[in-house]
Amino acid sequence: MDWRKHFIEAATLIGAAVVCAVIANSLAGRERKMQYVGTYPNALKVPAETTPAQLPPSTAAPAPVQPSTATIAPVTTTTVAPLIPPKTTTTTAAPPKTTTAAPAAVVVQTEQFPPHPDKAYIEIGFDSVKQLHDKGALFLDARRTSVYEQGHIPGARSFSVWESDIDDKVKALYAERSDPLQQAEPIVVYCSGGDCEDSHDLAQKLWGIQYNNVYVYKDGFPDWQKHGAAVHTGGAP
Repeated sequence: MDWRKHFIEAATLIGAAVVCAVIANSLAGRERKMQYVGTYPNALKVPAETTPAQLPPSTAAPAPVQPSTATIAPVTTTTVAPLIPPKTTTTTAAPPKTTTAAPAAVVVQTEQFPPHPDKAYIEIGFDSVKQLHDKGALFLDARRTSVYEQGHIPGARSFSVWESDIDDKVKALYAERSDPLQQAEPIVVYCSGGDCEDSHDLAQKLWGIQYNNVYVYKDGFPDWQKHGAAVHTGGAP
């Protein structure tokens, strides 16, 4: 291995690098140029101390203090009269008059069965029917009178939609319950259930005279009997 050859090549590269660095430093701007050792001007100079200038003493005499000529107003004192306790008077209120008001009409209306003016009727099952029956709601039987007399829900009125007096019965019911509060009371109509549509037809008639809380017992009187509920016979409710 020729060490001499390699040494000469390394020295040549180092020399070329030094030359390039010197040339680049000489061409660099002032803020980027490097200073060589021993060429930092004023590096070892210490600035001389500067003595602050002495201000000449003031020869102006201080202004004399003028005495205050303001007059202090005397303090006004007021005497507060002692408080006199108010007189206490005892008054005996007259007993309220008691009036006996006429008993209001019983409105059968619960939160579970609110009015539904947008629907002619709502179909319900036995549990809801029994609940309304126990609360005294009005029941209407839409079957023929002959079938009604054979057995009906206790308290139900005969309102057969296939008989000629149905319109007279509907008008009489409206005259009986013309108050808006009474029109909002629940009414249950029923027939024979299954394919029987008589109860639905009666519900439509009631909705037409502003009764807006009508319920159709969808399974009808046979379902009432199936649950073993009480049954009345004859022409009276």
